[in-house]
Amino acid sequence: MERKTKKFAIIKKIKSLVTKTGRQIFWRGKPKDNEISELIAQKIQKNSYDLSQLHPKDAYTPPYLSLAEQLQVEDEQIARAAIYNLAHIAVVRRQYRNDIVRLLKDYAADDTKTQEQRDYAEKKIGDILHRG
Repeated sequence: MERKTKKFAIIKKIKSLVTKTGRQIFWRGKPKDNEISELIAQKIQKNSYDLSQLHPKDAYTPPYLSLAEQLQVEDEQIARAAIYNLAHIAVVRRQYRNDIVRLLKDYAADDTKTQEQRDYAEKKIGDILHRG
């Protein structure tokens, strides 16, 4: 009986060795933490190539212009927020200051706006010029 168990134990060891070896030959196993799969590497290379072929934009649009569009909105809260943010940009970014002051002066001179809106724009123009 003991002889049979030894034979089966040897057979089990051989089977496990064969299965482990076979898996390693046909299956590369899980990638380690710092490794990536071949498919991901190919995608990275393709994206990198695609990005290298793009041409940079020739035109640059200053960010305050998207806010300036909000000055045309009828909602007073949106217009006030746009004036506030434009004034803040003018204080922080000197290169945009003159353009923003000009925009706000045009807004304050617009007769279709309420007196309160025009006064708020004038106040912000004063804040810009006072801080600058």
